[in-house]
Amino acid sequence: MAIKINVIQHGRKALNGKWFGKTVSMGEVGTHELAQLVSHSNSVTESDVYGVIKALEKEMERLLKQGKTVVLEDIGRFHLTIKSAMVDDPDEYNVREHVREVCVKFTPAAHRRRDGTLERSFTAGTKVERL
Repeated sequence: MAIKINVIQHGRKALNGKWFGKTVSMGEVGTHELAQLVSHSNSVTESDVYGVIKALEKEMERLLKQGKTVVLEDIGRFHLTIKSAMVDDPDEYNVREHVREVCVKFTPAAHRRRDGTLERSFTAGTKVERL
């Protein structure tokens, strides 16, 4: 199976109406369905898996808000970043005024191939098809 993309035209004038590929979501899988799928692949019950996922969510949130990077081996790293306005003088920078948004960044786990390039978890070998 492959991920699907649409080719769409960019709306910003600065990009001169150029076209680019954009992934198309083929649906969502929520926590309950994920717990059910995981429980079918091993001996853990669906409710146990769901409880662990919810506990993981709460602990990750707590740790991220402390400024920690959460590393789930073989999955990836999560940490908080910000979107910030720029100023000309560092003394003018005001957190309340210039921090626009707090975001979570996820970097998938990776291992280095023999040729030195990185192979990322979740994306290695992914096929792409135009919709």
